[in-house]
This record gives sequence, C-alpha cells and structure tokens, in this order.
Amino acid sequence: MADFSFAHYRNKRVTIAPEGLDLDGRRLGLDEVLDCGAPVGVVAVRDLAGAAEAHVRLTGGCQAQLAALAFAAGATRALDWYFPLTLALEPDEIDDFYCLLGELMRHPRLDLRLIGDGRADITDHLPLDGRAIVAGHLAEIFFYRRDILDRLLSTPRRFRLYPTARAFGHDGGVAGGNYSPAGECVQLLLSRLYEGFSGPTPGVAPFLHEFGHMLDFFDAATGRMGNSAGLLPGLRPSDGLIYTPEARRLFLRGKRLELERYLRRYHDRAAPGEPLPIGHPYVFQNDTEFIAGYVEMFFRNPHYFAAQNPELYEGFMALFRQDQRPAWAADFPFYVEENRKFYLSGQRPWAPGLTVPDL
Repeated sequence: MADFSFAHYRNKRVTIAPEGLDLDGRRLGLDEVLDCGAPVGVVAVRDLAGAAEAHVRLTGGCQAQLAALAFAAGATRALDWYFPLTLALEPDEIDDFYCLLGELMRHPRLDLRLIGDGRADITDHLPLDGRAIVAGHLAEIFFYRRDILDRLLSTPRRFRLYPTARAFGHDGGVAGGNYSPAGECVQLLLSRLYEGFSGPTPGVAPFLHEFGHMLDFFDAATGRMGNSAGLLPGLRPSDGLIYTPEARRLFLRGKRLELERYLRRYHDRAAPGEPLPIGHPYVFQNDTEFIAGYVEMFFRNPHYFAAQNPELYEGFMALFRQDQRPAWAADFPFYVEENRKFYLSGQRPWAPGLTVPDL
C-alpha cells in the first residue's frame, strides 16, 4: 500500500493509461492501493480507473478531479474539497453534512437527470460523483436552513445535466449553463460541475450561479416556480414560516448601497477612493442576475464581500445562518480581480436594470 498525498493531488485530473492512470505526471498501476490518510482513507486505483472510465464513456474525456473519482470509488470524505463549508464544521456537523448529502442524493423530489442526444434520458449513466456534487451544493447552502430546503423540495425541483454540448443544445441549453423559466429547471453541461475545482482553491461555480436563478424564481408561498422577484426564499413576508425579516432588511439595504455605488460609476460621479460595487456590471442588468451573482460570490469571496458591503453580507448570513469566512483562508481571487479591473479601467458600466423594493 502506497502512502499518497491526497491534499496535493485531489484537484488534479487523471488520464487513463495502459494498465493504470496518469495523475499529474505520476503513473498509478491498476493493482496499487493508495493510503490517502484521514479522513479520506484507502482507495484502490482500479476503482478510480472505473470511475474515470464512466466519465470517458459519456463525454470522451474525464473532467472530474481525483477527489470526485475517489468519492465514486468509496471515499466519502474526498468530497470535502468541493464544499468549503466542511472546513468550518465540527466533527459531529461533518457527519450530519454527509447524512444530509446522502438524503438529498436519494430525495424523490430532487429531479436530477442526465439527458443525451435527442433528449434521451440516460440518467442511469450519471456518474455517482456528479449526483453527489449537486446534492452537496444544496447541503452546503441550506445546512443551517433545513426549513427552506424542505420548502424548496416540497414539490419536484428539476436539474438537467448533459454529457456533451450537442446534447445540451438539443434540449435548448444556452452558454454551457442556464436556468430555463419555461422548463423550470437548471440546465448544465456535466463538465461544468467540475469546472472550478482544479485550482488551489474552489473557484468558478456555474451550478451555484444557475441555482441562484432557480431560487429567485421559486415562490415559497406556493411551493412552485413562478417569476423572478429579485429575492431569495425567506426574504418575502408571504414566505410564511421561513420568512426572515432581519435578512430582508439587511439584504435590501445592502442591495440599495450596491446600486447607488453602481449608479455613481455609471454616471461618472464616483468620488476618488469610493468603494467599488462588488459585482461585475453583468449582474446589475436585472434583479435575477444580481441574485445569482451575489449568491455565487457569497460562497467564493466572502472576505471581500463582507469588507465592501457588510450589510449585504450580513443579509446573506442572516438568511443562510452561516458565515463563509471561517472556511476561507483567502478568497477565490478571480471574481474580485476581474470586477475591480473593469471598474478601474475607465470603461462606462452597462445600463443598470435593478429594482429595490421597500423594506
């Protein structure tokens, strides 16, 4: 049994090779067994190869990182890499997190399907790690708000994954990932579940963004999908028992501040040194993009988010009853850097389309 630095290799992609796997320049033989240490444990290379082959058969290649394949090979805690919240949880909470993840993988109203060419339902071929990552994102978001999660899943919620761009296009998918109001579903290329996890920290999160749109369109009062309201479940008085008044107050005050900062940039009236809007101009074009963009940033650059707009960040904290900052030694820098770069470039931001309802 070979000692294996799982933390070093977990974000790497594997290539199937004759009689084994290639992993970042290291050849692993099919008969090897890897001791990944606690909490991941022992993983057989042959099982990793089987998990990788499942992806190759679907897509022609394997976009999943070693951590996802290790989960499919039986190492449950390998999935910690995909969910930064796990770094801030106590041991008993970790157990609870994975119990919730497992429950969601089996939930009868989490309608997750893999759709192939010609809109063929090939869900039986969905890799186990793909199903687990979708379930884990929901577990991470709602770990402390099971009441909102229960309300969301009181009726079926539709998620559609696609092995190829061709299959995605056949089903009306746009730009590799989108929320479809007509189909009331998140549509995402399978490869995009893994897209942001090959760097030193978890990064771009297409699922979180598109799921943010779904949450915006969800009408908690009826338990069904409706129209965009520019609000998350729990922020409307009509949401009933999940309504969180303090979260609504903070969210709307923080959103108004973001809009005011953006308008000053748009009209070229910003004072020197004035704080920048957190989000890219793309998320100011309408209320649903604002929701999707800021949900993603809450889970990816919490330190910058909280420093720039404490009230808006605290609104998300009050709603989700969690603070992402303890899970992040440093933010994922890409969003912060790209958004700052735009505002400091001298380009005029796009025309805004946000609304802010009364408190």
